[in-house]
Amino acid sequence: MTSEMDDRVIIDLTVKNFRSFKEEQMLSMLAESGLSRHRDNLSFIEEGKLAVLRSAVIVGANASGKSNILKAVHALKWIVARSGSTDEDSAIPPYEPYKLNAENGAMPVEFQVEFVVPSGTRYRYEISFHRNRIVTESLYSFNKRQRALVFLREPDDGWDKVKFGATYKGGIRRISFFPNQSYLSKAGSDASAPESIREVARYFRSIIVVDVVSHLANFSLYEDRELLEVVSSILGSIDTGIVEITSAENPLIGELTFPAEMPDVLKDAFINANKLSFEFWSQCENGEKVSFDDDEISAGTRKLFELLPVVIAGLQRGSPVFIDELDGHLHTSIVSFLMDIFNDSETNPKGSQLIFTTHDTNILDPNRIRRDQICLVSKQGGASALQALDEFDKKFVRPDSPFEKFYLDGRLGAVPSVDRWAIRRIISEGHMSEIKKAREL
Repeated sequence: MTSEMDDRVIIDLTVKNFRSFKEEQMLSMLAESGLSRHRDNLSFIEEGKLAVLRSAVIVGANASGKSNILKAVHALKWIVARSGSTDEDSAIPPYEPYKLNAENGAMPVEFQVEFVVPSGTRYRYEISFHRNRIVTESLYSFNKRQRALVFLREPDDGWDKVKFGATYKGGIRRISFFPNQSYLSKAGSDASAPESIREVARYFRSIIVVDVVSHLANFSLYEDRELLEVVSSILGSIDTGIVEITSAENPLIGELTFPAEMPDVLKDAFINANKLSFEFWSQCENGEKVSFDDDEISAGTRKLFELLPVVIAGLQRGSPVFIDELDGHLHTSIVSFLMDIFNDSETNPKGSQLIFTTHDTNILDPNRIRRDQICLVSKQGGASALQALDEFDKKFVRPDSPFEKFYLDGRLGAVPSVDRWAIRRIISEGHMSEIKKAREL
């Protein structure tokens, strides 16, 4: 069963000159062919004319740049959600240009994203920026696939020079901003701006990114006791041995102190992570229940306890969910299960999208996913390159080809290059003992 919906859908994301991405690279969630295959893995928008993937898996070698895709999403979200509240002289934190070419350090970072908001309108937002200023910024809407300007900010345009299209209706246009602030961030949080602009800003704020830092904030969601009960029931259905989870306010939360130089975002994340203490209950052989602290449960159960709140939040809101290293501490069947939840229209009626990085190659199963749901990331001369499996020659990689075998055999690239002979020589020729002697001196 498929759904026809208009919600918070990402169609594509393009990144240039950001971290390991030197040249323009696109992550596309648009399905253009073979729509009958794994049809449940698709959502249909614009009266069924466009098919969008419900999930995508990003694979590649260590240090290939997989995580930088999520960092780009995080950066884009920061620009829209938070740049409007920064001081006039503040640097733009997401300005992280490609470092392996000196010329790139003088060039702007560039992001482009095409998406659909809950009202059903499709937009394309583009922005480029240096360390201390936004260079260009634009928003276009699509009506019957015809592109129309909403607003355009060109190089050196101040807030009084922004250009507006006929589609910008219903509110105040001229909203002041500093050069290091995005117009969308300022207008999107201004009550006098049109509802359509504020809806676009809310769209970016709704995107969920789970990485090393942001996962700490997930525990604050458990202040909702109903959510805690739902997660408890799910964990009990995955054979974790958990039958109940209880929570209590942490009495020591008010006594926490932090270094003065610690960023506020980390302070807030740590406080949110420690507001509540949890007990995990399992059933004894005699039928009674016994409790375990969170440091007594398995790493996999702990990982699920961290992930499930945002998974459920994404499904309830219809928001895109990005997760870095989804497979960490999780059995491969659990990774597949989480992906299946998003590919199932019953559990995902609002068309939320799951996009995640992983080293779990078992997920590359042609019986579960389509070619265009697999994105390969590799390094080419030090720079990251993205390639969807669907871009390979269809005679070489068919819809029913053994994707995992092809990947592990190295036929698709994006696998680690290990110089075994060099490493063997380094170890066998006594370099290790020489290093040890030098350290002892």
